Amino acid sequence: MDDGNIDAELDAEAVEEEADRRRKAEPPPGLSDKEFLEWRSPRAVSGNPTRVDNALWHWLVRTRWSAYQANAIFGGPSSCGAGPMWCFDRFGKSETRLPDGRVVHIGGEHEDHYDADFFIYNDVITVGGDGEIAIHGYAPSVFPPTDFHTATWVDDSIIVVGNLGYPRQRVVGSTPVFRVATDTLSIDRIETVGDAPGWIHNHSAVLTDDGRAIILSGGTLWRGHDISMIENIDSWSLDVGTGRWTRLTARDWQRWTMLRVDRKPNRLWDTRQELWRRDHPWPDQVSYWKFDDAPDFEALAALYRIGDDSPMPAQGCAYNVFNTMIDGLKVRFTEDRIHVQAIVEGRLREDRLSTLQRRLLVTLGRLDASEWEIEEQ
Repeated sequence: MDDGNIDAELDAEAVEEEADRRRKAEPPPGLSDKEFLEWRSPRAVSGNPTRVDNALWHWLVRTRWSAYQANAIFGGPSSCGAGPMWCFDRFGKSETRLPDGRVVHIGGEHEDHYDADFFIYNDVITVGGDGEIAIHGYAPSVFPPTDFHTATWVDDSIIVVGNLGYPRQRVVGSTPVFRVATDTLSIDRIETVGDAPGWIHNHSAVLTDDGRAIILSGGTLWRGHDISMIENIDSWSLDVGTGRWTRLTARDWQRWTMLRVDRKPNRLWDTRQELWRRDHPWPDQVSYWKFDDAPDFEALAALYRIGDDSPMPAQGCAYNVFNTMIDGLKVRFTEDRIHVQAIVEGRLREDRLSTLQRRLLVTLGRLDASEWEIEEQ
């Protein structure tokens, strides 16, 4: 990245920080304890839609305080006992700007599943060009909790595709699709046919030039409760008029997932953090290494290489993605706390694939002081 790009990013961050500071400078609404508790938490509603406007939620939309911060401002009860507090500080929320100046915010989640304020929303919030806010809730049977979807404006509707959602609502092989009417904000499920991508989330969607189809690509596919999610490597088309899915690509790429045999979290993040700490020392630096044996930096240097003379992998577009070239093919490895996923953009010879996989399992086992295996697909 050149200096110009770095400066542009820093300038953008400074602008957003100043905007956030201004938002949060708005004083909270004057609510009694009873009024605060009445609207503190998310609520189930019926109808399609049901207006749920109130002073507290409007203030939270404008200021975007987190649930924990807002609850503290009002001296509310602990979320560990009272349940999550409503907020507008969300991940996986879509924002669609309409020609009339409204911005339509759909769903999203707050925090991760282990947090007391974790919640996946199924609301639609509009903010007009004049700042007017309207909050709409829905019966879960009409519109379930939805996050990490896409929202594409098509004529007088927003087409919502995909979802991560709560584990209990996921259906293997199904791709949820909804239509939000931009005039009434009512929501209808679109029944689809054809070859759908499956339970996809965190993907991208692009409307074709003729406005007749939405092209999906990227993202992650959920395949079942006991199987690891995998990266989506193909593209699909959804005909918005007929609801028919068409698979556009079927890439014949080799891919596999590696995990510890005991399915416990691995040490990859910890080892990389310790390597960074070693290479960037400063006075009074603290180590967070919590294991009895020392981190194996030699094994880390050998990771993702098919041989000792192979080039070191390069970090990809994300901190946990590493790329290398093997026999003229790009091979990508994605790490998380539970598994490592590998994708070959093509097909290695079987003997070369076997050599790579054996070396990977041995090296990962050294790093973790634990046996690894390839998950059954």
